[in-house]
Amino acid sequence: MQNTCGEFGVSLWNANTPTYFNDIAFADDYTREDLADYAYNSNLTGNIILEGGYGSGKSTIAQIIATERLADSLSLFEINGEVWSDDTLTVIENTYAWATANGNIAVVIINEVDRLKDKQFKLRDFLDKHAQRLLVIMKTNHLANIDGSIVDRSDVYYVRGFTPQKAVGIAQHVLQRHGYTFADDDLEKLFTRRLVGDEEELSLRQIGRIVDKLSMQNAPTPPKRGGSLRLIK
Repeated sequence: MQNTCGEFGVSLWNANTPTYFNDIAFADDYTREDLADYAYNSNLTGNIILEGGYGSGKSTIAQIIATERLADSLSLFEINGEVWSDDTLTVIENTYAWATANGNIAVVIINEVDRLKDKQFKLRDFLDKHAQRLLVIMKTNHLANIDGSIVDRSDVYYVRGFTPQKAVGIAQHVLQRHGYTFADDDLEKLFTRRLVGDEEELSLRQIGRIVDKLSMQNAPTPPKRGGSLRLIK
């Protein structure tokens, strides 16, 4: 038996992946406003750290900030902290040189920067050398594992998860866009049931899985307005 999600035969949630900064879901407006400065001002430089739980949207934020700023993908370098090697700084230097030659400010994205461990000091020296000359976006789930000297050189932004109330608005945006109508109260109860232990916030991945299950369970005919919600068991 073939399973499908929604009307596209694919993940309804993934089909609505943000492509522009304005499309990104944030749990609070002040974080959106602060990070929008980096997306819309291509001359803004510095070091920023995006801290937050798994699935809070840090990767999407970093990638969209870069694409909003850069028309030339060769001015962007992205790496995971655990694969940082002796050649990495050379590649970043080349990216910086290319960007400068083409009138861009290079963007460097370092995923899971805390996994650099003892190599963090090489990163610190690099940040000092290129201060105010490029934008470095670092991401982590564990800010305490980043050396204090790097944190001090960076602006830290906490990317929060989503309360069940906030999750309702995000889910409704996707569901209603494709003709599905559910009561806010029913969705909020559903999201609340997904909290475990003393958790108070949901990740975007958790919200997405619920959206996909709802669209799959109610396909191929979207529910009519006022229809009852088929709860996920």
